[in-house]
Amino acid sequence: MSDGAILITGGTGKIGSRLVEHFHSAGRTVVFTSRSDENIERTIAGRERLHGIKVDFSETDAPMRVAVGLESLGVKVADLVNNARDLGALGVDADGTVPDANWLAEYRIDVVLPYRLSVVLAKSHPLKHVVNVSSMYGMNSFNPHLYEGPFRPALQYACAKAALIHLTKCLAVCFADRHIAVNCVTYGGVEGRVDDSFKARYAKLCPMGRMMTDDETVGSVDFLVSDRSAYITGQNIVVDGGWSIW
Repeated sequence: MSDGAILITGGTGKIGSRLVEHFHSAGRTVVFTSRSDENIERTIAGRERLHGIKVDFSETDAPMRVAVGLESLGVKVADLVNNARDLGALGVDADGTVPDANWLAEYRIDVVLPYRLSVVLAKSHPLKHVVNVSSMYGMNSFNPHLYEGPFRPALQYACAKAALIHLTKCLAVCFADRHIAVNCVTYGGVEGRVDDSFKARYAKLCPMGRMMTDDETVGSVDFLVSDRSAYITGQNIVVDGGWSIW
């Protein structure tokens, strides 16, 4: 496991909070970002080696604000997990059209932010690993059979997540001479935000016959920030129960 802290953006969301708990329990110094003081305080709850930085990634200076926050904490980052989300960017009009503002917001959070934050930390921290968090929709189109009602997919999300996978490959090349490994984890659907009917439809479309559990989001990231992945860079590790093979 790397010396130095691990920085997890979006550390109070569904996947992010599970990653924060895992790495903190493993003895790492963990820094996470959130837009909410309340969520930061609730997550830290007086625990040592756990720090939150409040930042809104829709603001153009956000990556530098993270760098300033790390400096004020006296923390150096060895591992970066780009996991932040902007749920407000997922909106689609009633006719299925994606507003321009949501296209731009989704690309900012999924592509521009991971790029800029990786570059900033690579210049001033002993960065060893970057892990980008993508989605099965970055590899496969939306399946209409999974949904009920009008089919209005968030195309901006799918396209931005696909771009993130390609950014991973490009950054792996750009950072190779600095011995920084850059990889991506592509998740399938995770339980917890859907009803039983959705879970049943999902199960029929997935070879493993179920959605992921929260705990199953951890292993791939843990591996990619460990010495066990020393010769792996530029790869997209797919954790989707076989969804993408059908």
